[in-house]
Amino acid sequence: MVTRPSRQLRLTSVLFICSTVLCTCLQDIGKESVMGLGSSKACFSRRVGMSSTSLGHFRDSRLGIHRPIRHAYACCSTGKGIATHYPDLKSSQSISWESLKAFKVSTVKEMQDLDYGATKKYGVPSILLMESAGIASFRVLCSHFSLERGTKLLVFAGPGNNGGDGYVVARHALAAGADVRVVVMASPDKYKADAKTNYDAAEQLGIQLESLEESPRDQVSTLLSWADVVVDAIFGVGLAREVSGRFLETIQAINEWGGPVLALDIPSGVQGDTGEVLGEAVRAEATITYGVPKLGNMLYPGYQLGGKLYTTRISFPPWHDSEVKVEISRPSPLLQPRNPDGHKGSFGQALFVAGANGYYGAPRLASLAFLKAGGGYSRLATPESIVPFLAATAGSVVYIPLPETDKGSISPDGLEKILSASKKQDAMVIGPGLSIHPQTANLVLELIRKPLEMPIVLDGDALTFIANAENLKPPLEPRWILTPHLGELARLLGKSVAEVKGRLVECGRETALKYNAVIVVKGAHTLIVSPMGDIRINPTGNSGMGTAGSGDVLTGCIAAMLAMGLPVFDAAVSGVFLHGMAGDVASELKGEDGMIADDILESVPEAMRRLRDPSRIPTELFASYCGPETI
Repeated sequence: MVTRPSRQLRLTSVLFICSTVLCTCLQDIGKESVMGLGSSKACFSRRVGMSSTSLGHFRDSRLGIHRPIRHAYACCSTGKGIATHYPDLKSSQSISWESLKAFKVSTVKEMQDLDYGATKKYGVPSILLMESAGIASFRVLCSHFSLERGTKLLVFAGPGNNGGDGYVVARHALAAGADVRVVVMASPDKYKADAKTNYDAAEQLGIQLESLEESPRDQVSTLLSWADVVVDAIFGVGLAREVSGRFLETIQAINEWGGPVLALDIPSGVQGDTGEVLGEAVRAEATITYGVPKLGNMLYPGYQLGGKLYTTRISFPPWHDSEVKVEISRPSPLLQPRNPDGHKGSFGQALFVAGANGYYGAPRLASLAFLKAGGGYSRLATPESIVPFLAATAGSVVYIPLPETDKGSISPDGLEKILSASKKQDAMVIGPGLSIHPQTANLVLELIRKPLEMPIVLDGDALTFIANAENLKPPLEPRWILTPHLGELARLLGKSVAEVKGRLVECGRETALKYNAVIVVKGAHTLIVSPMGDIRINPTGNSGMGTAGSGDVLTGCIAAMLAMGLPVFDAAVSGVFLHGMAGDVASELKGEDGMIADDILESVPEAMRRLRDPSRIPTELFASYCGPETI
């Protein structure tokens, strides 16, 4: 007697057949993951952007090589018909900030809510979300890893839904003619709902399933020696504790193997909300994340461990993530073109309260960066004894000599002179190189308690002063921009660096609320946080910028954006973006090793030119600013 398949398995079969049809033909202007089969060889070639040489071959237009058509899937990621987040980078005319959509980045909880909402609000079955995720992942295997008939694919499938995604990938790879094995990382009894359905389908299709031993190091190493490509579907974004036991041994073996790895959603071992490594994490060549990128995909070290990042909407409508408040940064569209009839007053004026005896670099870098970023008039209020030294290297800055303490820092006696100079200024910067002299601290706290109307950037030693201040009342309107690094952020909140590092987004928001200010949390992917909870993650910059004085150049860039009329949050976002671009320009010229703050400073004008005309940005670099590539 023939046993009738379960209803869920029949549904999976229908989805598989439908997805096969959908995945074989590309629409010229695609909604993501929507494809259709052309009625002839010519139609098929035209739709996927290939030059056909025979019925059995096609020209891969991205790689410039001929490949056999192993299966309809084999070309599903090479066509122009696929909708991606990237503009056509082959045409410099198409490179513009306007061509890029806002790219949301979610917490794990937000992603769970989006998944739930897609099913409850829009009637998209959860098993279809899993199928969409698996199909998109398979397409990355085709395009990025050149999967074809005979490729030896080894999938490590964990006990949850990430493992279910892995079984979908295995099924589609099998249909494409790949040689597929799946390492079952947990007892099959632990699979539930959609993951169980896809496990059952893989089993009934005859995919070779390898049960994992208790001490699997040798077993895993043997399997890896067979594989061409590995799919990491072990944990996904839900991991909440350190990796241990056979999972730890498996991840270590994968990393020692060193071959190409595709991670599903996030490299296993990376915490989804922080990017931190929980014991050990897979080092992937590429990662495809589902719905929207997670914070752990974008924050270090998770970002680096993920390699090339792809994302897929898994059937989410465009408005579905509208309430997510974290995005990848873009320059503000509010920045106006330069007035051809303008003068130094037209392009903004800023007053810098900075410097002390022995601290010449910070005030010089900040006040000059303002001018190099397009500001018109830079005034530096600084101790009178150091003015001659600064003027010798920064002659474009106007100096306001101030009385000083016995240690050579700015004295409280200079307050009235500062207030007089601040009139008609578009922005003020307080802090670079001030020193932590207690009298200077009193001056700064008295100054910021005054009813100043211009926006103020508080940096360096000024952050220490306000962290230690009692009864400090920030302005009712958010006019401050604070630029802390990790240690300064910890001081502002009265926490340890370890506490802050593990809760970077939450601590940024807490600080923004505490000071009613925009907070620029400096780091590899700097966060810009508004008091309303909006966050931007900056994609520009490189490791060479981890050098003394780099933050002072940043301060001047932000001040320039303020002086040129951008709102406080937009100015912080655009200033950080510009600063990172300047670091990238400096890297092109000199490399990252040995880069100093003056290299970044001298690169600001070219970075500003690129900010206004992004067609000048090298295409690969522009692609890195775009965020993940959408499949």
